[in-house]
Amino acid sequence: MAFDGLFCACVAHELNLWAGARVEKIYQSSQTCFFFQIYRDGKRANFVISASASRPILAITDDSVARPDTPTPTCMLYRKHLQNARFVASEWVENERIIRFAFDSADEMGYIKRKYIYAEMMGKYSNIILTEENGRILSASSLSDITASVRRIMAGMPYELPPKQDKISVFDINKEEFLSLCREKEGVPCADFLLKSFLGLSPVTAREIAFRALNESDIILSESNLEKLYDAFIEFVDVLKNKTFTPNAVFDADSNGIEYSFIPLTQYGSKNEIREYDSFSLLLTEYFGKKEEAVNIGRYSRELVKTVNTHLARTRKKLVTLKAELDDCSSMEEMRIKGDVVTANIYRIKQGDNAVVGMDYESGMEITVPLDISLSPSKNAQKYYKKYAKMKRASVMLAEQIKKTESVCSYLESVLGFIDRAANPQELAEIKTELAEGGYLSDRSTGKKKKTPASKPLSFTTTDGLTVRVGRNNKQNDFLTGNAERNDLWFHIKGFHGSHVILSPNGNEEPSDRDYTESAMLAAYYSEKRGSANVEVDYTRVRNLKKPSGSAPGFVTYEKYYSAVVNAENPFDREKK
Repeated sequence: MAFDGLFCACVAHELNLWAGARVEKIYQSSQTCFFFQIYRDGKRANFVISASASRPILAITDDSVARPDTPTPTCMLYRKHLQNARFVASEWVENERIIRFAFDSADEMGYIKRKYIYAEMMGKYSNIILTEENGRILSASSLSDITASVRRIMAGMPYELPPKQDKISVFDINKEEFLSLCREKEGVPCADFLLKSFLGLSPVTAREIAFRALNESDIILSESNLEKLYDAFIEFVDVLKNKTFTPNAVFDADSNGIEYSFIPLTQYGSKNEIREYDSFSLLLTEYFGKKEEAVNIGRYSRELVKTVNTHLARTRKKLVTLKAELDDCSSMEEMRIKGDVVTANIYRIKQGDNAVVGMDYESGMEITVPLDISLSPSKNAQKYYKKYAKMKRASVMLAEQIKKTESVCSYLESVLGFIDRAANPQELAEIKTELAEGGYLSDRSTGKKKKTPASKPLSFTTTDGLTVRVGRNNKQNDFLTGNAERNDLWFHIKGFHGSHVILSPNGNEEPSDRDYTESAMLAAYYSEKRGSANVEVDYTRVRNLKKPSGSAPGFVTYEKYYSAVVNAENPFDREKK
């Protein structure tokens, strides 16, 4: 665990660069994770405070963040005290794994009051605590039991620091004291000696100091290596004093994170990759942020998938019922024929007859037609004709309903595909808005009259320099196709759900075969057949597309088109957003 006290000092120093920023919005994505949208000098960013044991992050990032639609009571409390507040400073609580963030905000009377957030980065004991200027606790992510004998964390109680440890600060020891302490501890591993003797160190930093001194992290402390250990130790302290930090992380061959620190970690050998970063924010957001984003995407996508599957199940059930009713209407011609037979033989029917045998002139066969003895012959004929007319009207209406219901099923299935391919929380938010506008989600789930700002479709440049745009969801598909030039080329996977892809030629110049192939591959890649081989893709000019009135988002029809067979792979190395 590299988020030790000294790492906190480095992060606090960096976050101070945003002192003076105004807090515009506050979100809480989990019990131990808050996002503050801040603004300063014409620039907006997201200030992330995550005290999760598995994903500790204190960072300023431009990346999109998960924004739950319904704020928690804790989030509302933070908004009450910190909305529109000024971020004053971040301060390391010396020798502790704690950073204190100071904010100035106006109270109900307009007076400026100081509020603090204590981010305690202590592994499974991590906490985020909001206090007033006098230290009275307003909120805590993790509350202690009322029976706790020491350090009770409860609303209304004064904030207390953790109990002091019987260790020495790395800044409060000279060479003679260090060597004397070493001689007292001879016979123990050097890393253990450092870890148990000095405040703010984590196991990884203690091992790194020992490794730099002696090329081995587990070597035993002895008189012969005291001087080398001190030299490495004081070099380490100088980095902290001079603030010459090097944010870096170690990754294995599969790009899985091993450790991170504010000094280059040399103890892991050449088989692993050391990546250096321009800031601790970049380090933490890459090291933990992708995991955090994946967790958020997974959580919110599951909610959307559940909603869509519920509507899809209902729609499919409705479709089965409609088709069954349409099957019942298949006997309408039989009703008409029976009416004709009764009419043709009405002169032979007597009141009280329960059947009549007559000729069906269409088939040339005699049939027996049951009669209602309570009705007259003419009323029996009318009864069959009415059944025929009713079934005929119903068959027309049912056919229309079946077509619409099948369209809804197809639309919902396409939404599931876009949810599965969503790359970030913003894309999921747009899909959620799309569902709300379609009546599949209530306004309460997306906020009152709140519209998600429209994002731009994905954009690529072909090898030969033409622009290709790809829709991220059905609304973008409509926007992309509806705003394309008539001579632009439209691509879509054949027979499956996927994105609309638009290739824009250079004037009247015909795109090259490679332009066509790369565009078709994008259409196959951004579809439910991603990763497949030999996928068929339709393409045509935009002028050949039609958007039926009242059709679902992303739905178009076309008759004139060509097809190509490609692999469903992204032909480009990276996306240009």
